[in-house]
Amino acid sequence: MVWEQDVRVIVMLTAEEEGGQVKSHKYWESNKYGPLKLAHLSERRVSLDPSYLKTSPKRRSTESHTNGPPPLDPNIPFVVVRKFTLEHMSHPFSPMREITQLQYSSWPDFGAPAHPAHILGLIEHTDAVVRSSGTTDSSSSPSRKPILVHCSAGCGRTGAFCAVDTVITMLQSQRLRKKRLLQHDGGDSGGSDGEGHGRLGRLGLSDTDEKDEEWLSKDDEDLICKVVSDFRDQRISMVQSLRQFVLCYETVLEWSVRQNPIDSGKRKA
Repeated sequence: MVWEQDVRVIVMLTAEEEGGQVKSHKYWESNKYGPLKLAHLSERRVSLDPSYLKTSPKRRSTESHTNGPPPLDPNIPFVVVRKFTLEHMSHPFSPMREITQLQYSSWPDFGAPAHPAHILGLIEHTDAVVRSSGTTDSSSSPSRKPILVHCSAGCGRTGAFCAVDTVITMLQSQRLRKKRLLQHDGGDSGGSDGEGHGRLGRLGLSDTDEKDEEWLSKDDEDLICKVVSDFRDQRISMVQSLRQFVLCYETVLEWSVRQNPIDSGKRKA
């Protein structure tokens, strides 16, 4: 699937084992899998602490660690970033592909991380990796490379992550539309922008028809409910538990507060 769909970025939202049960096999280990040959390049840990993320997405090290990634503060969540190459022996003239995997292990099955800021940090770092890999661009071309997101069953944690990412993108699109209306810009009301509109559809929503874009002009529509409902039409049990559903709201609210730090400070005062 990764080869066929030309996936270059993988987001893994589970540990390999939880409670003595295997949640995911180590499919990224160097080996031959039928005609596919996978070679490990590097592995490092990146902190998801919000203050630390201000220095990302600059690469600090691309060296492979023979004894695993260097230790970080155990109280700060982190993501393991792995790079490996994939080549197809049946396609000798096709160049090998470099793939980046981001593994976030601190999300328990059926549960939620300790703080929604961790999910935002993961989304921010994923966006940085996507931009650096050339996986997405400013066009709405269907040829854009898809991002693979998975946990264990591929519906609970995966659904929550995809829902939050998609809703944030939709909110950014709403803000862009309002900005254009205020500027009385009657031309080029479509397209994409530097705020993430080009990501719309990356993690679940397909490129929509005009009739499906009514949410762009609505401030009172529950976008989280809309997105989760759309996801569940495509895959059953997306956002599997009430705690995960609440996490979606908490994370989007966290993002919203970060966009308006002055206003939120006044409200607290």
